[in-house]
Amino acid sequence: MKIIKKILAFFNILVICGCFLSVINANAEESASVLISSANGVVGEKINITVTINASEDIGGAFIYVSYDNTIIKPTSGSNSGVIRYEFTDGKSYGMNESLTQEFEIIGVGTTTLSVTGDSRIVSINNERESISSSSSGKVTAKAPASYSSDNTLKSLQISPGTLSPAFSPDRTTYNATVDADVTELVVSAVANDNAAKVSISGRRMDPGSNTTTITVTAEDGSVKRYIIYTTKLGDGQEATTEAESKTEAVTEDASQTVNNDGTVTIDGRKYSIVQDYSGITIPEGYQEADYDYNGQKINAVKGIKTGFILMYLEGEDGKGGFYIYDESAKTFLPYNTVAEPEITYVVLPITNSLEKPAGYALTKFTMNGKEVQVLMDADRQYCLFYGVSSLGEKGWFRYRVSDGTIQAYSVVKSDTANADVKADNGKTSGNNRFWLTIVLILGLIIAAFIVITIVLCTKLAKVKKVFNMASKDGVDLDEYTEKVIDGYAEDEDDSYEELDTSSDKISYGDDKSGKSDVEELKLFDVEDDK
Repeated sequence: MKIIKKILAFFNILVICGCFLSVINANAEESASVLISSANGVVGEKINITVTINASEDIGGAFIYVSYDNTIIKPTSGSNSGVIRYEFTDGKSYGMNESLTQEFEIIGVGTTTLSVTGDSRIVSINNERESISSSSSGKVTAKAPASYSSDNTLKSLQISPGTLSPAFSPDRTTYNATVDADVTELVVSAVANDNAAKVSISGRRMDPGSNTTTITVTAEDGSVKRYIIYTTKLGDGQEATTEAESKTEAVTEDASQTVNNDGTVTIDGRKYSIVQDYSGITIPEGYQEADYDYNGQKINAVKGIKTGFILMYLEGEDGKGGFYIYDESAKTFLPYNTVAEPEITYVVLPITNSLEKPAGYALTKFTMNGKEVQVLMDADRQYCLFYGVSSLGEKGWFRYRVSDGTIQAYSVVKSDTANADVKADNGKTSGNNRFWLTIVLILGLIIAAFIVITIVLCTKLAKVKKVFNMASKDGVDLDEYTEKVIDGYAEDEDDSYEELDTSSDKISYGDDKSGKSDVEELKLFDVEDDK
């Protein structure tokens, strides 16, 4: 009976493990991802955008909602709401990979990102609704035909109340103005030089202190020019300053930079205005628009999600500009220079005297990604070190290989960067690793249980074999005895029958299982003394 119980217990373990594996497989395999294609074209052309679902099991159906800029593209059928639905619900049998294509028409110049939005869920995987585990966005870049005009200038610009200083000129993009304390809104009249160009105005509300009004002119071909008016709203009882006084500059900690009273900033002799309208500007990846308190005035800046950097777009009087890093402690602007490897971007920062510099390198200037930056160069000019911050949020020294442009973290941050890379890779495979590790552990437990049970059975078999050998030698019929008595007989070290040959020819083995108090007796075969 004991052997049978052990065998049954072993099979119970196998059944439980099998059920557990089934649950793990079900949980691990129920996943799906969505891929959206990209396209390029010219205004007036038609393009196709394909949505592909990759699932671990057969797809029962899906509704995939995709957002887009309805001023750049529109579906050739249906409404142009800015969101289109891809329906995988025609009742046919879907496999693990399915695609659906929609046709769009390009109606405007620019770039739009197409991404999954709203309640996009896999309707059925293993008869259950499952959320999309990951999705990749598509992009449509729309260009203007050669016949489109590139004229993005203004023909006239006027404000009320107040006057522009200096007088308006189509080629000048920055102006100053002053209004009284009772003015709540600046009235702006801006007329484009080309009738096909579009004009938009932001920042008309006048708050006490400095105000920025931006006039954005978008040409027919999509090129953009911005005119900026810096308006000072006087306080109660305050008189307007003269033009000479308004040009007084406050010098910052960095002697090469000055912040002007009109809100502009002078860097290395060039005057820049801070742009707050990013509609026609490509924001660096990993950054997003955010409100920022700049010199007591709330402005629209760009903030790094992981780096924490504050970026502002500075535009010169010639209309050219770019992003700059705003140093909050020093209140100065630093050039925003980047170098990149696949999946990681590095912001290159200036090397200051306060930094602890590694030995064996010389401070010099080096061109990276088309821009001149400060680096530490080794004697052989095979490697250089730059100080910066990665898109993973790691700050420190990084080593740049001159021959192929590969980048590695240097010194104490090397292990951190390596760990970050490993984590990025592990993030994609951790689910699979856990799944297979669980399987290995369960198989190990099953094998261990099998070994233990095998040892027990072999021990039992050896014991039974010994009993039969002894019984055969002594001429004993084992069917006449209980398992307890036989076990005692088998444990007799002298291999004799004395364990059963007691003073009586009957053996008492205790009360029966029914609870009776009487003792059953088993009669023994007569055994000759010489045996």
